[in-house]
Amino acid sequence: MLVMTEPAPALAIHELGTRARIAAWALSDHWTRPIAQDVKDVPWHADAISPAWLSAVLSSMSGGAGIQAIHTLGGDQGSSLRRRLQLHWQSEHPDRLLPTSVFSKSTPTLAMRLSAGIAAVAEGRFLLEADPSLTIEKPACWYSARDAATGRSMHIMEDLVMTKGAQFLNADSVLTEAEALQVTQTLATLHGHFLQSASPAPAWLATYEDFFTAARRSGIEAAHQTAMQRASSVIPPTLRGQGTSLWQAAERALILHQTPERTVIHSDVHVGNWYRTGEGLLGLCDWARVCRGHWGRDLAYALATTLTVDQRRHWESGLLEHYVEVRNQFTHGRTTLEAAQLACRQHAFAALLMWTPTLCPPDILPAMQPEQVSLTMIHRITTAIDDHNALDSI
Repeated sequence: MLVMTEPAPALAIHELGTRARIAAWALSDHWTRPIAQDVKDVPWHADAISPAWLSAVLSSMSGGAGIQAIHTLGGDQGSSLRRRLQLHWQSEHPDRLLPTSVFSKSTPTLAMRLSAGIAAVAEGRFLLEADPSLTIEKPACWYSARDAATGRSMHIMEDLVMTKGAQFLNADSVLTEAEALQVTQTLATLHGHFLQSASPAPAWLATYEDFFTAARRSGIEAAHQTAMQRASSVIPPTLRGQGTSLWQAAERALILHQTPERTVIHSDVHVGNWYRTGEGLLGLCDWARVCRGHWGRDLAYALATTLTVDQRRHWESGLLEHYVEVRNQFTHGRTTLEAAQLACRQHAFAALLMWTPTLCPPDILPAMQPEQVSLTMIHRITTAIDDHNALDSI
């Protein structure tokens, strides 16, 4: 079920009046703690989900069976509040296997609501409308809604821990070479699928430039400059003090997205957004930044952040060859290893701008990652930029 109260790109979250209105709603929600009962309601928090509301949301898959009680199994928070919810059904349905738990993502705080912006509907809609022929490991989504007036948003998704025995990766996770090949294969399949003329990228998806512009308005340039100083000990000596040059390179790279190579990109493919199923498959979650953009952004970002520096240096050539081979199976216009190598150099700067503002977030953005994780990612990405002399590529 998808509920959209406005087109995804339309909300001007940086207008003062909009901020004030959303701030008032966020404050009111925390004071009154309203419970969602009607399916038209958008719950402000996982705790606001009532059995009646969730029964209505899941009615198409449950055959009308009702939920008696909901208990929280755990979760975390960053750019959104994430909770696993255990479901207790009133009765079993003889013809259906009812889910015993679901995964929810909500935006209860003001910072979460303001930072959600374009992304608030994109993730749920993309997963809800995903073409079955897109054969990559990803979660199912059963409900997605955003209310423009209040800034509330809610996604109800498959609980991958329960359904697939998933283990979510993090900055300390070490991939095998076979798993690294799965990463490039997943990205090649995603990009290649939508580069086919029969399966173009959905026009309703925002562009990468939309996301960059929104992030720039939120103050990430100043945050980037501050973080470059704070993280100097993990940055290669040749790039220390180069915060402005790196920012300008990311801005110049925007023009690269405006080519026939624009496809659907996940856009946030760091190691923490991958999971390993009980069967050993790697899957990609957290599609909040899915958009239309150049495939090089995903490829450069994934290689720099899912692997240790030594792994990337040893495996990168083979991984790029694998990416090219898989992607060329989908498209008439064939890419080359040289094109993939150049794309990784040119799009590494945008990957860095996902993590310097995470280390030193602007006031408008929530704290999204532990400091050590941000430092690890900044180290990996700046080392890749230095290894490839990427500042000379654009």
